[in-house]
Formats: sequence, structure tokens, C-alpha cells
Amino acid sequence: MKRNIFIKGLAAVAVAGFLTGCSSDYLDLKPESNPSDKEVMQSTKTAALVINGICRSMYAQYQSTSWNQFIGEAYINTLIDDANGQDYISGLYGAMMGNDIANATGWDNTGLILYTAPWMYYYNLINQCNKVLDAWDGQIVGPEEERAFIKAQALTLRAHAYSKLVAFFGPRWVDSNEGNTYCLVLRTTSSVENVPLATMKDAMDLIYSDLNTALGLYDEAAGVQREAKFAPDKNIAHGIFARAALLKNDWPTAQEQAKAAREGYEIMDNDTYLSGFYKDNNDFMWTSSDIESDYYYWSFGAHYAANGLYVQNWGVGAGAIDINLYRQLDPNDIRCQCYLTPDKIAKLVSVNRYWNPGKVTEADWWNAHLVDASKDCNLKVGPFVASQAGEDGKWGLYNIALRYSWYYYNNIFTGEKSDIPLESGFELYYTAADKGDMLIEIKNDKPVYGTLVTIPFGAQYKFLSRAQYGAGSYPYMRAAEMCLIEAEAAYHNNDITTAQSCINEINGKRIPGYTCTKTGEDLLNEIRLCRRIELWGEGHSFTDFKRWNLPIDRQAWEEGNPNSGNRMKERSGLTETSANFGWRFLIPRSESNYNTEIDRSQLGTL
Repeated sequence: MKRNIFIKGLAAVAVAGFLTGCSSDYLDLKPESNPSDKEVMQSTKTAALVINGICRSMYAQYQSTSWNQFIGEAYINTLIDDANGQDYISGLYGAMMGNDIANATGWDNTGLILYTAPWMYYYNLINQCNKVLDAWDGQIVGPEEERAFIKAQALTLRAHAYSKLVAFFGPRWVDSNEGNTYCLVLRTTSSVENVPLATMKDAMDLIYSDLNTALGLYDEAAGVQREAKFAPDKNIAHGIFARAALLKNDWPTAQEQAKAAREGYEIMDNDTYLSGFYKDNNDFMWTSSDIESDYYYWSFGAHYAANGLYVQNWGVGAGAIDINLYRQLDPNDIRCQCYLTPDKIAKLVSVNRYWNPGKVTEADWWNAHLVDASKDCNLKVGPFVASQAGEDGKWGLYNIALRYSWYYYNNIFTGEKSDIPLESGFELYYTAADKGDMLIEIKNDKPVYGTLVTIPFGAQYKFLSRAQYGAGSYPYMRAAEMCLIEAEAAYHNNDITTAQSCINEINGKRIPGYTCTKTGEDLLNEIRLCRRIELWGEGHSFTDFKRWNLPIDRQAWEEGNPNSGNRMKERSGLTETSANFGWRFLIPRSESNYNTEIDRSQLGTL
């Protein structure tokens, strides 16, 4: 029993350790047992358990924070990165953050969750890694290969955390005065001493140093393997190195590291792409655990999967694609099938002409009688029988949305249907007591055949999850991402052949007959477009547009205008690259209140 309590304490220490660099009100989680650092860090066996706990904290349920639904890496990627970006529309984000934040205004509040969540989360990871590293010399005993591997993992995780902080809180490299702009605090020990601000260059130097050291240690530990894909290894270190190099526009390093990172992995085929993104495969390099017992209600799947319980119960949808990204895709791209868009009418009619009983057209997706533009452009609101049609006689967009959800599950989804059974609350945007085919016309008095729940214009079907807690292998890193980094870096290195080859490696799978022969600016735009759709919803949109120095244009839905967007007017607008201090997140006020060495005047206009 004592050993079990001790091991639980190890995991809890890693998940809930006190945050250095933040005030104590950020996180108040108490472990069942809190063994001393000396007791924990006595051998490679116990140190490995701490690394395990740090990794598990990346998908932990932080239920005692002052906000809800905080679930580690997936939360940061989805609501802090993607929902602030160009291509991902999140009703949940709008509901939590309000319209001002959702359309990128009002960012001058240093207490925003937008800032406190990543600051708290990543400094928690850093602090726990520092505890391992502090104890290394002369304290942790065990086989040298194991010592090398565990130290490498701690360095890898610390580099990951700092690279994410730089992406959010640092300037673009081109605006950083060669890296000499202050943006973070750097902590390399677990002490709680006050620490002054550091520059972007200081942070990048530490990230590069940590990763170079880690890669050497992984070589010394060639016979040691990571416990599972939720833990880092040498490939992941290369991948984090490639990501960091992108932030610095260090194209030679980015190309070299990305190529090394994906060694032994392969780009997923189309069947795998359409299988729900909840199950491990050889494209997934680094993931959360997919063991249901590791979760409770606050998993990624419960909140952001198309069959997630919360997105249905709360009436906010499970995320939608920006229609202007969708318009740029090849109509034959298999990734198009993952989104509910106007062209799906033609698809359904080609299968069964009776599946469009109201004879709606693509233009009707901008009909105010059929779409609730005041609530996430919800398609549920319109009439689904002729007797309820408005003065214009239009009805049936509801039927299209319901039918495509059913069609996707039965004819496009390639995963295991037993993983996401059609039980109340777990359908793809609809509930259906009758598991057979639905009536062509879904009547109020026939709810057994199907009832649509909140479903936004552009609703995604890419991410599904296992019932009942939404478990799944959420990808932190994929081989496809590394291939795209290699392509982008190769372009800037004037290695056009490699850049084209990398894009062919992905789009050649997704688009029948595709071959990339583009050069110049057209090639760069093709690389960016491929990255935006291939990695949609995986946590890159805001930070990609930031480092590309491109504005974000959130185009509003306009009644009667099929050339308009699919966003609520209140959450639309143009965000210039100069806005919000060059898209730099503000260091939380509670950090400078706690850490008296911080001189906020060094942050310039922040």
C-alpha cells in the first residue's frame, strides 16, 4: 500500500507541482502523497516515474483551477492557438472568451485566460523538468543508459515548453531586433527565486542547447525505449528542434531536423485520415494516452470531437472550418469530406435525389431563415418540413445537415464504429434512437428517426473520439507536420526539388492525380495551404500566421451573399499583423506581482 501511495504521489507531484514563475492562485491541486524531491529522485526507476507524471500532466484534468475545461496540451493547441487563428471556428471559444477576444480585440488585460493558461501550464512543465535536472548529478543512480535517456527526456520536454512560450509571448523573429527583445523569464532550476526578464535570443539559445544535449544523450542511450507515445524520445527532440528553428527562421536547421524527426514514420493514407484521429497510427509521433481510465470528463474528445458529449450538451458545436480556407481546396481533395459545406448538397443528391426534399441550393446557406447567424451560424434552426417554410418557401437545410452527418458516419468514416456507437449523446451532431436509416422527411412527431443538435456552418468531422469519456490518441506531433516543415524550410533554402517532393508526398495521397510543379511564391503558397488543411485543428493556425507575418481576416456571414464568410458578425474582423503588439501575448500581471525582478518597462509597449 505504501508503495502505491508513493507512486501516486510521484505522478501528482509532476501534474500539480507548484509553479515557479507564477502566483500560487494559478493552480491549487494537492497530491495524495507529496514525497520529498530527495526521496523521489533517488534512482532512475523513480525518476522515470516522474517523467511519466510530467507526460501525463500534458493531458491531465486540471479541475481545481479558477476556470473549467483545462486539459493540458490539447486545450492550449485548440483554444489558445487554433481558435485565435484564421481557419478554425470554435463556438466554445466564443462562449468562454466573449466576442472581443474571439475577434482579437481587447487583449490588453493581463489577467486573461488567453495569457494565464499557457503561462501556467508550460511553466508547470518546466518546473517539473527542472526538478529532475537539479537532482541529476550525484543523486540519481542507475544504469548509465537509463540516466542518459531520462535526462534527455527532461531536456526535451523543457525545450518543448519554452518553444511554445516563445511562439505565444515572443515577437516574430523579424521584429525581435535579432532576438534582443525581452519576452520571458528563463528558469533552469526549480528554485523559487525571483528571475529577471530574458530576451528571445536567450530563450532560443537555451532551447537549442537543451535539444543538442538531449540528442547526444539519446545516442548514449540507444538501447532504451520510451514507455509509450505520450513520452518523448529522440525523434520528438528532432521535431521540437525543427519547430523552434521555424520560430527563428533558421531554415537549414529546420530542414535538417524535420527530416531526421520523421525517420521511421510515414504519412498516413486516406483511410487513416478519415478514421477519426483518435487512434494511434504510424503518422502519429507524439500523442496523449488513449486509455480511457486516464481521463474523466475533460478529455479533448469530450470537448472538441464531433461526437463529444459537451459540445452537444452545451450547444456550441465541435469546431468548424473557415469557408475561405475551404474555397481554396481542390474539390477532389479527400479532406473536403471532413467538413459540412454547401457543396455537400450535390454530393447527397448524387447518392439519392430524395435526400434534398426542400430543394435547397448552395446559396441557401446564406438564408437567415435557415441559418442562425447570431449563434455560431447554426444550421439546426431552419424548418425541416414544407409546412414550416418561410415566406420565401425555403426549407430543408436542416435535412441536409442531418443527412450528411448520418452519411459521413456510415459511408465516409473508416474507423471502428464500435468505438463510437450511435448511442444517445454520441452521434455526429444528431441523436437517433432508431439505428437504421432515417426518414427522408424528419417530422416533429417522429423523433425516433433523428433529431439534429447544434451544428455550425462548416462543422468538422475530422476529430471523433471513443465513447464514453472522449478518449483518444490526440496528436501532439505528426510525420506530416515534419514533412511540411521540411518543405517550407527547403523552399527558403532554395531546395525547390525537395520542397515539391514533400508536398507531393502529402497531397499526392489526398488529391487524385496531384503533382506539384509550382515554383516561386506560388510554391510557398501551396506549402502553406497544404499545411493549413492537413494539420487543421491540430494547434498551429495562430502561431503559423504570426510567424508568416500574415493578417487574419475573419469574414462575417452576410444574408443573401454566397461570397461572404461563415462567422458570426460579432466575432469577425481583420487583425493586422501590427495589432496586439505584433500578436504578442502579455505576461500575466500575477507573474510580475510575484516575481519582483521583472521590469515591465523592458517589454516596451506591452
